[in-house]
Amino acid sequence: MTGYTNPVASMTEAQVRAALDAGDVLQPCEFYTAINPVPPCADAADLVAHVIANPTVLALVPAGLVTPRVKALPVDGADLFGNADARAQPWPFTQEWGDVPDEWLHDPDRIRTLVSLGDSCPDRGVAFAAVTQGRGWEWVFGGGTAEYTAVYPNPVPEGFVGNGFNIVDGVRTGNEGAVAELVSGADVTVDDFECPVVDDWRVNDGVIFTIDPRVLPRLRDDYGVDVVTLAANHLFDAGTDGFLETLDKFDAARIARTGAGRDLDEALEPAVVEVNGLRFGFVGLNEIPGSIAAAPGQPGVAWLTEENMRESVGRAREIADVVLCLPQWWGGAEYHATWYPSLRTQQEIFFDAGCDQILGHGTHWSGPIDFTDLGGDRVGFTIMSHGNFLFGQEWSQQTQEGVIVELSFRGDELAQARMHPYIMLEQAQTNLTDPETDGLWVLNRIYEASELPILGTP
Repeated sequence: MTGYTNPVASMTEAQVRAALDAGDVLQPCEFYTAINPVPPCADAADLVAHVIANPTVLALVPAGLVTPRVKALPVDGADLFGNADARAQPWPFTQEWGDVPDEWLHDPDRIRTLVSLGDSCPDRGVAFAAVTQGRGWEWVFGGGTAEYTAVYPNPVPEGFVGNGFNIVDGVRTGNEGAVAELVSGADVTVDDFECPVVDDWRVNDGVIFTIDPRVLPRLRDDYGVDVVTLAANHLFDAGTDGFLETLDKFDAARIARTGAGRDLDEALEPAVVEVNGLRFGFVGLNEIPGSIAAAPGQPGVAWLTEENMRESVGRAREIADVVLCLPQWWGGAEYHATWYPSLRTQQEIFFDAGCDQILGHGTHWSGPIDFTDLGGDRVGFTIMSHGNFLFGQEWSQQTQEGVIVELSFRGDELAQARMHPYIMLEQAQTNLTDPETDGLWVLNRIYEASELPILGTP
C-alpha cells in the first residue's frame, strides 16, 4: 500500500521486489524478530497511520488492516480489492506466521466492488456523434484510453462561455472497450442518469434534452449498469408524459431505479441490488431546479429535504446491509469544486440518517472527497461530485474531465475508495487517462479541494 494521493497506481512484482531489496518498503516488525539486521519496519498496527502521515511511503501490510484512507496497489493485475477477476489472480506476496491476529486476515470471498459513474445525459454532443455523425452508440460506449496533446486557455472572447478556463486537446491511445471493461467488471454498477428517455426523441443543441431509447440496452449490457438514480433536474424536459415514459423504459430495460416515481412514495423507495448475500441499497434525491418535486398523487423526483432524506434512508436501512446515498446537489450553484455550507449540512444529515457512503452529483465538475468516522472501524466516503461522464460540455477542462468512483467493501465495511480519471473526447466518448500523468489534472483538483497533499504534477 501507499498514500492515498501518491500518483503510483499499480506496480509489477519485479518493482516491488526491487524496492524490498533496496530497503524502500516498510514491513511489519512482528515478522522479523529473529533477524539481524531488521529490515525497515514498524509495528503492524502502526503501519497504516505511518503511511497516512507519510504518503510517499510504500509498505507491505496484512491485508485485513488496509483502510480506505490508504491505497492498496494492484501487482501485475492481481488486486486483493479489485473486481472478481482481479481478486482471483494469485497474490505474489504471502507470509506464513504463527498465531495470526484475526484482524490481519483477508478473506477474498468477503470483498465486493461497486462502481459509480458521473453525470450522464447522452444527448447534445453525445447523440450528435452517435446519430447525426453516424458513429453509432456502440462507438460512444466503446471508449478506451487517451492522452493529452495540449492544455491551454479557452480562446473565446471575454463574456463568452468558457472564458477564463483551460480546455484540453487529447487523442485516443487504443484499448477500445477499456471503460466498459472497468465499469462492467464491478459487482455493482450505478449511474446518475439525468434526462428523459422517450420514443419521440431528437438530437438537441440547447438545454432541453431527450434520450434515444437505444441507450438503455448499451447502459445495461456494455457498462453493466444495475441501478440508476433519476433524481435530477432534467427529467421533465419531455413533460410529465415523457417523465412517466422514462420510468417505464428503465423498468422494461431491467435497470433498477430510485429517486423518481409516480408519486412521492415511489420516488422515496430505495433500489436494492444483492451480490452474494450482501444487499446494497440506493436512494436518490435532487435539489437543482428544473424537475417537478414528487408529492402524494404527484409524479416527480424525490426532493432533497431533511424529511425525505430521513424517510428514504430509513427505508433503505431496514432492507440493505450497505446504504448509498446519491444526491444531485449543488449548494445553490453549478460549476464549482468546493463545499458550500448547505452541502455540509446535508452531508451531516445523510450520515446521521444512516447512510454508509455518499456519491454526489450535480455540479458538472469533480468535487472534493471526505472520509468520515462513523464509529468503530466504519468509514464513510463522500465525493461531492464525480463530474460529467456522458454529458457533452467541451468549454472547460473541468467539464471535460471526471472520475469513476470504485468502492471496495470487506463485508459491509468500506475497505478502499478509488478514483479512475477520464476525459470526454469530442463531447461524446469517455476515455480513461493515466492517473500517474494526465489523470493527475482532475485528481489534483479533487485533492486540493479536499485539503489532501498533492504529490505529483501532470
